[in-house]
Amino acid sequence: MEKSLSTVNDKWIKASVLAGLWAGIEIIAGSFLHNLRIPFSGTFLTLISIILIVGFFQIWPVFGIIWRAGLITALMKSISPSAVILGPMIAIAMEGFIMEVVIRVAGRNPAGYMAAGMFTLMGALVHKIVRLFLLFGLDIFRIYEEMFIFATQKLGFMHARPGPVIMALFITYAALGALAALSGYLLGRRARREQDGGMALPLEPGKQPWEKPDADVKYSTFFLVLLVVVIPLLLFALSNLTLKPALMVTLPWFLFIFWRYRFAMRQLKKWLFWMQLGVILVLAWFFSESSGSGLEGKLTALAGGFIMILRALVVVTGFAALSTELRAPLMQKLFYRSGFRQLYLSVTQAFGILPMVVSDLATPAEFIKNPARSIAVSLRHVNSWHLHLIRQQDEKKSKLQK
Repeated sequence: MEKSLSTVNDKWIKASVLAGLWAGIEIIAGSFLHNLRIPFSGTFLTLISIILIVGFFQIWPVFGIIWRAGLITALMKSISPSAVILGPMIAIAMEGFIMEVVIRVAGRNPAGYMAAGMFTLMGALVHKIVRLFLLFGLDIFRIYEEMFIFATQKLGFMHARPGPVIMALFITYAALGALAALSGYLLGRRARREQDGGMALPLEPGKQPWEKPDADVKYSTFFLVLLVVVIPLLLFALSNLTLKPALMVTLPWFLFIFWRYRFAMRQLKKWLFWMQLGVILVLAWFFSESSGSGLEGKLTALAGGFIMILRALVVVTGFAALSTELRAPLMQKLFYRSGFRQLYLSVTQAFGILPMVVSDLATPAEFIKNPARSIAVSLRHVNSWHLHLIRQQDEKKSKLQK
């Protein structure tokens, strides 16, 4: 058997198929949910991912495919037009690792898959909490605690505590994750019996998006290193400074960002983003710990709210800048020439089947209406996409040998 069909490489090829499906769902369902500003869209996408991964694993129950697919899908996210991609990339990669580890520990059985779904969705909730901390610091949780105390007093629940409410939220997420995994298990078992043996049509030749750096951007390794160093320093400073020094520290940062990365500041053009910051400011005014001690206390609370907004702007603009520099051709070459060569090739393969995956998926409205049915239909074609990628790889090797 040729090297392309060896165990290790075949795991990467199968992971490319799963990643193509995963990315296709992100395109179809993700864009629909985010454009309509539907609440909890991230949680809904994670539920769909759990159904897909568990269903896919019923067709090829081989350890090592899931975490590889998570890495590939995360890297595919790097060409997303969104200004901030590092957060979603980390979330997708972590979903793959959590699913892989839990299934290895709990076993390839319904209980193991349900446990994987539980931990994955709870991991998504933890990711949201960490994201809030990165954006606004610990002050946001103090504001939430004051809001909770205020609400329970008005409703007459004097002895209610935040702890049980948070625990109930995690239990709800765990139950939903387990239900999604069970759905994926049943769909995958059915799809395994209904595999389509037909071959997918080859794509037209040409470079995939992953291989096409943006010609309008002048990348810089120096600026990449500068961003990695400066962003943590700024966040540390904002956690320890009052409003006036915080403004003095962040003003040069914003001038630099808008000079070099203004094309990547799409997030700042969204009215919803600024509305969220306005809500944080209002909450700080009313519910901060110092807001109850007269006008001076409210002004102190307002200053704290402005610092939280500055922190959020530093994180958003910093991630947008980092996301831009990480797309440099040099980074792609490092992937290809280092020990990550197979990962780089797998990303290219996943992009290769992405158009076919998207064309087989339902329309966005149909997908959201019945995601389980749409995933079940797509899972029937994974064998044909796998064979397509193997033949494509073997053809390339034959040409090189000639």
